[in-house]
Amino acid sequence: MGLLRTLLALSVVFNHAAPAENMLVGGPIAVQCFYLISGFLISYILVERRSYASIWAFYVNRYIRLYPIYFVVALLSLTAILTTHLTGFAAVYAAAPTSAIVLLVFANAFLFGMDWIMFCAVINNKLVFSTNFLDSEIPLYQGQIIRPAWTLGVELTFYLVAPFILPRRKLIWLLLIASVALRILFLHLGFGARDPWSYRFFPTELALFLVGALAHQVLLPAYRKFSSRGQVLAANFATGFLIVTFITYAMIPLEEISKRLLLYGAVGCLVPLTFLFQQKHRFDGWIGDLSYPIYICHALVMWVCMYILGHFRIQDERVLGVASAILSVALAMSLNRAVARPFETVRNKFRSRERSGTKPSGARAIFQDVPARD
Repeated sequence: MGLLRTLLALSVVFNHAAPAENMLVGGPIAVQCFYLISGFLISYILVERRSYASIWAFYVNRYIRLYPIYFVVALLSLTAILTTHLTGFAAVYAAAPTSAIVLLVFANAFLFGMDWIMFCAVINNKLVFSTNFLDSEIPLYQGQIIRPAWTLGVELTFYLVAPFILPRRKLIWLLLIASVALRILFLHLGFGARDPWSYRFFPTELALFLVGALAHQVLLPAYRKFSSRGQVLAANFATGFLIVTFITYAMIPLEEISKRLLLYGAVGCLVPLTFLFQQKHRFDGWIGDLSYPIYICHALVMWVCMYILGHFRIQDERVLGVASAILSVALAMSLNRAVARPFETVRNKFRSRERSGTKPSGARAIFQDVPARD
């Protein structure tokens, strides 16, 4: 699972740096596979491990997991923007109405709302809801310090509702059906396959999170019934199969929609086995820990690479993609060592304090007493 997550992060890097090269699975598919894997992992944390003594503890730990690295990269990115006088970023804040500036500042500062920006536009100097963010008189997305961070807004929304959904199997199925039905409706109305509705709208993306949760709650127990040797063989095969599929995805001779649906189905069915693989191989978890910092820092790295390559008049997308990927991995390792590791200690201490506290009451008690199965 760890190597798969890092391959997905690198897919986004290559998609942004060298979109014409069709390397790995591409950005949108990688993002949606991340949603599915996230659903699996959060279900494992909340339903099986019961890692947190309260909803509040879960929220705080999730934020500590995401925010420190985001803050450091955002600070570096903002410094780069201001020192190079990037005109697009400054122009947004100079021309946008107050309501749009408030939304941008809030989203950049707290991550919540990053995805909302993609459904907003400025029309007649007013911030309004829009089905196409490109219709805006002002490109609001250029006011994001880290543009790919919109996916964190989607993730945080899922974290917000996950404690109330994932312990209730019937509710998972109900919301899964509703989410799929909503996507079908949007497709029927003609805008469901168009950005931003294709993979940025949380109510329709919720289906992918829930498929991941069901993979944990239904498939993982079934796979654990295999013999020890059977688990090892199945986990090795599933991990290898998905790695090869991610790498060769562009070469698979199928229609894109069919290929994409088959990939999502394969990830949903096999992600529990890749999780078992990660449990038996510590190196896989270490590689997986690079995925988030790679994803969040790659826009900054790519900008630096473009500046350097431009100085030498090198305009080859493949060179930009490879250079961005290598440097993103290097920066991700540094971020994990300097930022994530110290805050992981804080998270562990926080969890320990929560578990050793007095008997919970109110919302804490409700959270602990929710049954793992309906």
